[in-house]
Amino acid sequence: MNEQKLTPADLFTNLKNAYRQDDIEELDIKTLRYVLYARRSTTNDERQERSIPDQIADCYDRVIVPKELNIIGAVREEKGSAKEPNTRPAFRTMLEDIKSGKIDGIVAWHPDRLARNMMDAGEIIDLLDKGILKDIQFATSSFENSPTGKMLLGISFVLSKQYSEHLSENIKRGNRRMTEDGLFLGKMKHGYLISDDRLFPDNWFTNIKTAFQMRLEGSTQEAIVQALNRSDYRVRKRGKDPEKYKWDKDSVSSMLKDPVYAGVLKYGNNLVKLEDHYDFMPVVTVEEFMSINKISDLKSPALVSSMLVKESRDTLADLMRGRVYCGFCNKPFTSSITSKRSGDNLTHYYYYRCESDGCVFKNSAVRASKMIEFAANYLEQHSFTTQSNYDEYVTDSKQYAHTQKRDITSSIARYTKIISDKQGEYDRAKKLVAQKPELSKHYDLDALSKEVEVFTQEQQELQSKRDSLGVALLTYQEYLELFSQTGVILRQSGDMAKLDAVLRKFFLNFTIKAYGKGSKQRCDITCTLNEPFAGFVRTGNFEHGRGDRT
Repeated sequence: MNEQKLTPADLFTNLKNAYRQDDIEELDIKTLRYVLYARRSTTNDERQERSIPDQIADCYDRVIVPKELNIIGAVREEKGSAKEPNTRPAFRTMLEDIKSGKIDGIVAWHPDRLARNMMDAGEIIDLLDKGILKDIQFATSSFENSPTGKMLLGISFVLSKQYSEHLSENIKRGNRRMTEDGLFLGKMKHGYLISDDRLFPDNWFTNIKTAFQMRLEGSTQEAIVQALNRSDYRVRKRGKDPEKYKWDKDSVSSMLKDPVYAGVLKYGNNLVKLEDHYDFMPVVTVEEFMSINKISDLKSPALVSSMLVKESRDTLADLMRGRVYCGFCNKPFTSSITSKRSGDNLTHYYYYRCESDGCVFKNSAVRASKMIEFAANYLEQHSFTTQSNYDEYVTDSKQYAHTQKRDITSSIARYTKIISDKQGEYDRAKKLVAQKPELSKHYDLDALSKEVEVFTQEQQELQSKRDSLGVALLTYQEYLELFSQTGVILRQSGDMAKLDAVLRKFFLNFTIKAYGKGSKQRCDITCTLNEPFAGFVRTGNFEHGRGDRT
């Protein structure tokens, strides 16, 4: 019996069918093992978000039951902010279970439950990229594990971070306005009683005045510490009874440098003359304050550097914070600033430093300029300026606008429910108080009414934002011009906020292995790109070098 001889054509056909089958095979989510994660902030910065029980109920009603998902173990609950990385033990344990293969997917109410900072967000997207985390399901939005889906998820994380920062800006703006009105927002000031957010001399005002006088007469800070501690000095923090206070050299030094004792209130970067708002009684004159702090001229840099240097450094220390890793231990670098003064010029040098125990690079540092130069060179060698790059930019921008509009519409619907519930609560309380006036002390009708008003206003702002939402697309020529300037911006800009914005647009994170120190230090740097740029590189869809199209 003659057996039919197989030909290369037979092999080709079978392999082609097999590959085609692999290409069309879809992930069966019913076979995956999911964990349900729910988080609510313990502070008041997310008061419009759902409670943990409501999040869990929504996840079951909208995702778990309809899609028949397999939930492994108990709900991972967390009460705490997600603004900073490495602060949530339940979240960290969940990621470790994913890495060890115990869990395949996550169910959460909204992306901002998972991350409001880019380090945690980057870790989640990295797990998706590597296929270790196979799926994420949200009760309030959909997610597709694709380059576009990961890009949109990244945008959601960025928007969550932006919300936190915007909230912080609103709080700072309100504090600034109150400070400008001469109001004191802190807990206490030595020697002063806080009444109606204003500062008035208290029982220990004369003790503080004596401390300043001692310094004027040449007494050491140690002598002032001993004198204050012998006086049974007590402090009265806002809303609390006086407490025994133990002075040290640091607390005395801080007090002597505080301009409030000469009549100028400093809150953050905000300054106000208190005498313009009420009859404030200073401890010392301006001349005495200058003498104590060795300030010969009000225009002297020493005046600013002694009181405002911290704010200046904080502003500078945000360049890719939490997204630059040590190549030896794979843990995030900490940011640090060193400053050198030449005459009246103060120059800041930005460093990344490893502080991980056991790392061979511990307590060593690398200048941020190394990373910036790498990024500039990388973007010059990978120029995303092809026509197809631009076409994808247009498509993704339109899709993002559509997704944002959908999410805003969903938020408006939630506000409608919240306002209805709050109005019902107000109506019930008002009716009950009318029937039984003795219960009025248990219900703050004004506060309930104010809540309805605030939520209504926030809903109206969302409606206005949705109505005005459009897609402001760059022309292809504008798109080219934007990218042609990227390297110049990175190398020449001294604006850390601008540098940070440009880098975060393209790069998810950097990993740096540094060898040696100083001018001879050599660095091996790698990077992870954000989508869709990572996809462009994988497919070779970019212009190589300074103009050779790949």
